[in-house]
Amino acid sequence: MFNVRITPEAKIFIVEQFSREGLTHPGLMIHRQGPVGEVERSSDGQAKWTVERPHPWKAQVFEISDHNDDLVLVDDLSVWLALIPKTSEADVRVTLRHGELFVEALDA
Repeated sequence: MFNVRITPEAKIFIVEQFSREGLTHPGLMIHRQGPVGEVERSSDGQAKWTVERPHPWKAQVFEISDHNDDLVLVDDLSVWLALIPKTSEADVRVTLRHGELFVEALDA
């Protein structure tokens, strides 16, 4: 079973974000983010790629809609796992790092 753990500091931050955003039905979405690439052309017409590889996980607050049937309750917070867990992943932990939510996979 795939579980979500939220540290106390991260929970406080999340609840503050819910309040700040003014969401009626707040939730926390956890999803993967892939690489982001941009291409520019050099003066001689060659493509110059810049690829950023951000941390593979992201957590963000969102407004729960009627279509979010797969929510789980974690520490009294509605959480949507917008992902398919890989077999090597058993859990994720949401922490607070440098004033931002940080999600890390915990090995199975």
